Amino acid sequence: MGAEVVLLVHGLGGTEHDLGQLRTRITSMGMQTAELLLPGHGSQPEALRGVRLEDWLAALRGKLASLREQYRTVHMVGMCMGALLALEVGKIDGLGRNGRDRLVLLAPPLFLDGWSLPWYRPVRHALYRIPMLADYVRVRERSPYGVKNQRLRKLLKRRFSRGDGRHYPWVPLSTIRELDRLRHSARQGLDLLQCPTLLVHAADDELTSLKSAQYIRDRVNGNDAGNRTDPRAHLVLLSDSYHMICIDNEREEVARQVTAFLAAA
Repeated sequence: MGAEVVLLVHGLGGTEHDLGQLRTRITSMGMQTAELLLPGHGSQPEALRGVRLEDWLAALRGKLASLREQYRTVHMVGMCMGALLALEVGKIDGLGRNGRDRLVLLAPPLFLDGWSLPWYRPVRHALYRIPMLADYVRVRERSPYGVKNQRLRKLLKRRFSRGDGRHYPWVPLSTIRELDRLRHSARQGLDLLQCPTLLVHAADDELTSLKSAQYIRDRVNGNDAGNRTDPRAHLVLLSDSYHMICIDNEREEVARQVTAFLAAA
C-alpha cells in the first residue's frame, strides 16, 4: 500500500487544466497525484444536461474509496466547484478521521456574490422551475474569464471562441441549479469537518467574494478559534488575482502555499 496521494478536483465546466501546474509541483515533492473528470465534463457543454449534484458526489466518493484501498493517506485539493465537492465529501466520508488527511479549498464559491456576475443572477431561481428552459438556457463564460492577467485573458478568449476542450465556453442553466444545490449543502455542518484545511482565495475574485472563504474558515474552526493555538482551517489571501488563482498572476504563490501545507502532513 502506498503512503499518500493527492486527489485533484477541477471546477465547473473545466478539466485538470483548471489547476495549472499544481499537479507538476506536487509530484515534484515526491507525492503521487490522482485526477477525476467529473460527469458531464471533458467533451461538449451539452453533456452536462441531466447531470445532477448526486452524480458528481457519487463519482468523487467512488474515486476516494478506490484510493483508500491503495494509499494510507488521501489528501484532496479542489478548485472552484471542485473545492465545494471536496468539502462536502470530506464531511460525508470523514476526511481526516485517520489523523493524516488534509484538504485544500481553492476559491470555493460558497456564495455567488462577485462583482462580475450578470444582472439576471437573482431571477435564475424562477427559471429553475421550468426544466426544459433551464436545460437550454446557456450561461456563457464572460470577460474577465477569471483572470486578472491581461495576456492570459486574451488567450482564454481565443480558446473559448474556438471551443477549446479544456474549459466549456458555456454551461446549461440547469447546471448552475445543481451548483446552487451544492452551495446550500456545503454550508451545513462545517463544524463537523475533521481534517486540517487550507483555503486560498483572491480578494478581487469576480465570481465569489472573500466572504465564502471566511465563512468556511470560521465555521470549521468554531466559536473557540480565537483561543486555539492551531486552528483547523487557515486562510491565505491573494491580492493580485481573480477567480482562477491556479493560472493567474499569483499561481506560484498558490503552488507554494499548497505544497507547503501538504508537506507538513
